[in-house]
Amino acid sequence: MKHLFNKAWLVVTALAVFSLSSSALPPLKKSVTWENLKNHPAPIPVLGELVPIHSEIGMESWWSVGCETLDRDYSKFDNYKQYVGQTGVGYARIQSGWAKCEPEKGKYDFAWLDNIVDGLIEQGVKPWVCLCYGNPVYSDDGLNLNARIFPEGPVMDGWDRYVEAVVKRYKGKVTMYEVWNEPDGGSRGESYNDYAVLFQHTAKAIRKHDKKVKIASLGVCSPEKEYIRKSLKKMKELGCIDQMDYLTYHAYWPIPEYVRPAVEELRADIKKYTDKEIPVLQGETGCPGQLEYGHAMHSIEWDEYSQVKWDLRQMATHFGMGVPYSVFTMVDLNYGWMIQSFGLVRMNLLHVPQYLRPKFYGVQHMTSVFTRELSPCEGIKVIHNSGRDIACVGVQKDGKKIGVMLWYCDERPSGCLERDLQNITLEGITFNRPVYVDLVTGKVQDLAGCISRGGNARDVVKISRLPLWDAPVLLINRNEINWK
Repeated sequence: MKHLFNKAWLVVTALAVFSLSSSALPPLKKSVTWENLKNHPAPIPVLGELVPIHSEIGMESWWSVGCETLDRDYSKFDNYKQYVGQTGVGYARIQSGWAKCEPEKGKYDFAWLDNIVDGLIEQGVKPWVCLCYGNPVYSDDGLNLNARIFPEGPVMDGWDRYVEAVVKRYKGKVTMYEVWNEPDGGSRGESYNDYAVLFQHTAKAIRKHDKKVKIASLGVCSPEKEYIRKSLKKMKELGCIDQMDYLTYHAYWPIPEYVRPAVEELRADIKKYTDKEIPVLQGETGCPGQLEYGHAMHSIEWDEYSQVKWDLRQMATHFGMGVPYSVFTMVDLNYGWMIQSFGLVRMNLLHVPQYLRPKFYGVQHMTSVFTRELSPCEGIKVIHNSGRDIACVGVQKDGKKIGVMLWYCDERPSGCLERDLQNITLEGITFNRPVYVDLVTGKVQDLAGCISRGGNARDVVKISRLPLWDAPVLLINRNEINWK
């Protein structure tokens, strides 16, 4: 009986794989959560909705999306490629995976990576590559997350050759190389000396073949750890710190706004070790769409409503700090022992797209509004008696204040769809025919019945019964957004 069962399972699996590889993917299913959100707009008149943008190679952008783990086959790029450009992001993060690129010593197989790099460019998205993980044909240092960083010697020599081969192949196509992924994770908290040596070698190999491409380090789990300071100190001692163009970090806190003081401290730390202006870049973060038992922010009762709120709050917070941002991840990833639910696109066990999550549409709304023409600004203050903490991020264009984002920021996002009606005063901004933009739903709504000038005071706006909740809403001059 057991033998028959195993044979039957093999036949079913083979048929499933054959059917997926020999025919078009099935149409997407309806997203119930997205339909619910669209049917629960804020309680003020709806004028229209935001128009998404498609990614374009020549477009500068604040935004990136994660296309990670393809080196370990946790997803299938071709099954979701068409959706990447629809997000409107400018960049996508991928992992090269040394082990998949060099299955035999000295013999490289880049066909799988060519498909991804060229596919992203075809979608109008610029790829950036995380060079990471070991290779079992050289050592047992590991080819997955939490892989050990190898010391100098034959393994490092093989790594140098591999990096050179990657950079030569993709010169002019890849915009940035990141050195390793989360070197401070797992039990590797004392690996900073090894990391600094790895960065020194990798940067030298990159610059040998591409003088213009950007180089990023450290890809750490969190921006607040001592690991960063020790790594920077060692990199300065080795004389390689100025090869770094960006410092990347990952930020996973249940309350997204906790990242702000950590980033401020990180920026100050960088200046202690180099006079070079090195921006920080948020390289990977996102929220699960359900209760998870592994990976970041597990053991919390997330749902697809709290997920989209969390991701948009992170995006809004990073925009407010002027930090470029990469949202994790494009699709749910099948790790074998679990399907991780961070995806913009929900997937099944066979890596087939099922539906677009609310998170997908939320990212579209952020990218369509917050292009590189817009930047954050200081000097706008919100006065209220709500009993809640309200985040306030000013928005400017060409040096002129044109809008403000507001949201409750004192608690973890909930799955509740209701908004509160609050009386607020904004100081430091004057609007011209403003509208209310719900960045979750994409609804553009009428503020005329809520808004008034603050008496004789300039740059003071009073708003009555303004709908607020624990996700960003944008008050902005209506001619500054693309809507219909």
